[in-house]
Amino acid sequence: MDKQLLVSLQIAKSHKFLNEADEMVKQQRWDLAANRYYYACFHIVQATFISRGISTKTHDGCLTELGKNFILTGELGKKYGRFFSRMIQLRIKADYNSIAEVTEAEVLEMAPLSADFITSIEAILPSE
Repeated sequence: MDKQLLVSLQIAKSHKFLNEADEMVKQQRWDLAANRYYYACFHIVQATFISRGISTKTHDGCLTELGKNFILTGELGKKYGRFFSRMIQLRIKADYNSIAEVTEAEVLEMAPLSADFITSIEAILPSE
């Protein structure tokens, strides 16, 4: 499949999940919102990886490659590495932790940061 098409599909999925996350916030479904915000961020990172020929097999690998290829090089600010790491933790809490649920405060903190993260990564994607 064409690389630019794959990048475009990842960007579209990122925006779709961002919209779904916003809908989950309106419904006060915090675990689902956290999951969708994470995957919105994950797919925009994947778009960037595809555009640069970077491949990962795990979510932690995605964080490692983001750090190595974009944070340490200064292409993205360190705050984005910390943010994505926090999003991974929040998604794990939302999806797997049956003792503690994601809180409203956690989601409302991450919502604008997710949109900023996506916008910042889109800015470093090569133009078509």
